[in-house]
Amino acid sequence: MWLKCGIIISTLLIFSACSDEKQTVETVKVEKKESHGIPWERDLPTAFKKAKKENKMLMVMAVSVGCKWCDKMKEKTLSNPAVAKKLKNYILVQADRETPNERNQLPKFKHVPIIFFMKPNKEVIDNLRGYFAPDDFLEYLSEMDDL
Repeated sequence: MWLKCGIIISTLLIFSACSDEKQTVETVKVEKKESHGIPWERDLPTAFKKAKKENKMLMVMAVSVGCKWCDKMKEKTLSNPAVAKKLKNYILVQADRETPNERNQLPKFKHVPIIFFMKPNKEVIDNLRGYFAPDDFLEYLSEMDDL
């Protein structure tokens, strides 16, 4: 019974994230402006400076163009009004997995989406990989509030 549950969960995790295989179409830069109503910072250095100034934690979402789970996470979860309200406590920034300068500023990762919760000094508090439904993500953010 437990083995079946473990296999199912492992399969879901594998298919809920996009791999790092090279795309066959030309890669286009990830949109850095406010998208889906989410106030993304334009770049990592600016986000870290702002987080330090405002004494806030960062939520860094690593994405890539064409990643359906990244888009779904932004469209369905991060744009959810209850989630958006909680996210006001964070500085939000996207990092493009295909851009070495951005990717190299984060801990090593293979699949996207992955969200790093970081302190302004770049210390990683936690990370989440894959897609999360709004209720699940809200529950996670509530637990982060207790840290």
